[in-house]
Amino acid sequence: MTLPRAPQRITPSFAFSYIERSIQEGLTLRKFGRPEMDEVLRFFFDGRDPECVYCGSEDVRRWDHLVPVMAGGDTTVGNMVLACSQCDDSKQATEFEQWMTGDAPRSPLSRGVLDIESRVERIREYVRHHNYVVISLIKRLDRRESDELQEIRERMADNRRRLELLIADHRARV
Repeated sequence: MTLPRAPQRITPSFAFSYIERSIQEGLTLRKFGRPEMDEVLRFFFDGRDPECVYCGSEDVRRWDHLVPVMAGGDTTVGNMVLACSQCDDSKQATEFEQWMTGDAPRSPLSRGVLDIESRVERIREYVRHHNYVVISLIKRLDRRESDELQEIRERMADNRRRLELLIADHRARV
């Protein structure tokens, strides 16, 4: 019998990365309900069974941001596509075209997907069709908001350092 992996410790770095993502998501556009999902299905599949836009797997489980949230990507039509778990996990925060044509583990190229160029072009058409343009976080915020965000991030960095020191001191003691 093969045992599952041991539980992993959640570190302050991991936790604070989720806080940063929540900041990014909170300050980007989010309009992606059933009508928007249907629009994506119409554009890519037009009545055919859905598949991963990156590799063609029929085991689609996730919606993926073409431009990652951490790079300012919105959760809207023009930036959301269907993906299999393998592609979504492999792509992570990488730009879709670079990842698809690169040799990252489990990228379409590394897995031998044959029609990568046509898939990349179809995704480009989708982005153009919906006029999706990334707007940087700096351009989304006014001066007051930008200053406040900077102050919050500085406080978070200080709290993270304090927390890491507390954990290190505790571990050294026990």
